[in-house]
Amino acid sequence: MDDTQTARAETMAQWLTQVFDGAAFSTAALAGDASFRRYHRLSVHTPTGEQRYIVMDAPPDKESVSQFVAVDELMTGAVHVPTLIAVNEAQGFIVLEDFGGTDFADVIHSEGGTADAPTAQRYREAMQVICQLQQIAVAQARAIVPDYDDALLRREMLLFSEWFLPYIGVAFDDTHFSPAQWQAVQDAIIAQVSAQPQVVVHRDFHSRNLMILPQDLGVIDFQDAVVGAYSYDIVSLLRDAYVDWSAAQTDAWLDEFFALVQPQLPHLTKSQFDLDTMMMGLQRHLKILGIFVRLYQRDGKARYLANLPRVLQDTLIETRWLASSQGGVFAKFDHWLNTAVVPAFRQTFSQSQPQTTLNNHKP
Repeated sequence: MDDTQTARAETMAQWLTQVFDGAAFSTAALAGDASFRRYHRLSVHTPTGEQRYIVMDAPPDKESVSQFVAVDELMTGAVHVPTLIAVNEAQGFIVLEDFGGTDFADVIHSEGGTADAPTAQRYREAMQVICQLQQIAVAQARAIVPDYDDALLRREMLLFSEWFLPYIGVAFDDTHFSPAQWQAVQDAIIAQVSAQPQVVVHRDFHSRNLMILPQDLGVIDFQDAVVGAYSYDIVSLLRDAYVDWSAAQTDAWLDEFFALVQPQLPHLTKSQFDLDTMMMGLQRHLKILGIFVRLYQRDGKARYLANLPRVLQDTLIETRWLASSQGGVFAKFDHWLNTAVVPAFRQTFSQSQPQTTLNNHKP
């Protein structure tokens, strides 16, 4: 722990002493996420027994505690987000309800990673949580969260070209796939997803951000919520970087979600839903490819590299589908990914990550 971290820990301890009226307590650091936030499990020792909480440490120059609080309040009542026990916005600390240590991914893996009845039911519960989020009034949400606008959608996709491609040693060129064609891919995705029905979007609704509770699912890591396309959160859940399902199983669950949302979107056809989820999935996965490399190169978080093959495979599923259904620049993009990006990716990982491989892409 460096001097800055030591000073921050001392400041946090002083504040916790005030919050809990001098009661004895202990903290244990928890694994971090893909942000600058740090988390601690807090045990407060009282005459009636031990009380457990989570402390979020969000340095004010890096993270906004006020946004976390505002989104927590927005989502409370719609889904189970942590109850806020104490907040120090000036110093960037929050004490919140402890959801325990078992997340959705842990349970799926412990159950053998098969889509049996208990697992299928868990996914249905998660889909229902998405539907509950989408019932929050957009007008109310827009007072708190930003729109997933064109600029943000593009900025996220540029992570692919700014971080992922240089990492594997690939660049655009006028012969194989040009910068103008890359721009056309972005433009087409942005136009399509911006025209989709707009709802409250968690924006990171995957298996590591859903906690298993006795009565329901707890939702965490929601502070980056936006108003955006209705298809975003279901793609996050079913084409998850941390859990691997076959395309057939993913499609079956997508069919179930379509049946759930169709009553609220009566003009939505299945063919339109398929296009919506493929376009939104491609945007998200291009972003994640860049983010995971950035987390490794800039932040020293090498563990995210192990998930790149799964994310790239989902990207290829989406570009193949779009190449077939939309043609044009998507056909060119899919061809370039398979002939230039995939070989370079395999070569890069054969040298630096021998334990991580990309399977042959199959329909």
